[in-house]
Amino acid sequence: MSAENYSDHIWPDGSCLNENVEWNHLDPQLYCRKNYVTLHQDDLKFVAKIRDFMVEQLAGRDGLRGVDVGAGANLYPSLTMLPFCADLTLIDWSLSNIGWLDGEIEQYSPTWDPFWTVLAEDPAYASLGRPRRAFRERSRTHQGSVFELPADRWDIGTMFFVAESISSEMAEFRSAVTRFISALKPGAPFAVAFMENSEGWRVGDVVFPAVKVCEADIEASLKGEAEIHELFRLGAGIDRIRPGYTGMILACGKRKLST
Repeated sequence: MSAENYSDHIWPDGSCLNENVEWNHLDPQLYCRKNYVTLHQDDLKFVAKIRDFMVEQLAGRDGLRGVDVGAGANLYPSLTMLPFCADLTLIDWSLSNIGWLDGEIEQYSPTWDPFWTVLAEDPAYASLGRPRRAFRERSRTHQGSVFELPADRWDIGTMFFVAESISSEMAEFRSAVTRFISALKPGAPFAVAFMENSEGWRVGDVVFPAVKVCEADIEASLKGEAEIHELFRLGAGIDRIRPGYTGMILACGKRKLST
């Protein structure tokens, strides 16, 4: 089965709802090894962008409640919020991901040290001194669905490579983005990232769905509830992470204030 034919092979009608995916079959250790153990410079560029945005929005603030939705086997979105949060919730639906995250919270692996090095170029992050201890003391996991997030709960949030990567349906993509933004308090800053034009993805022998999205789709999904401060796109270059993949898009912004 070739990479280009993942979705056609598994979903011959071109449709796969989130509820029909066996998320507990996802192997987080394999996913992490594939995507983060070998460092991708694009991820570091995203980290630097988020760092600068968070410092601009939250300099001098701490004690916030933060959330990373669909955290999966990726810690760097959570780490970008760490200096500002007294409580950091990592949400995922997959029990295999939850188990992996619990282990990383206890003592995260050296995989994430290069990401922290980039973050610690700003004093707001460097001042933590011992990020592993801070991460262990402030973070916790919660098994939950992006479609069932409570409204107006968190002061800051991230959601990376989730909304477009949990079904093949554009309606579910839009719903996931809307529910994430609505889970933040009015005025809360956020960073969300997307795989552009992804047609599906695999971890080992297990194939997962995706929605093909572009900048216009992302802007449209955010504009109702959010103010976009920056939309930053990185082209794929020679690094073909997924079938159809043409780049990564990062959106930094704030939930709109209530009117």
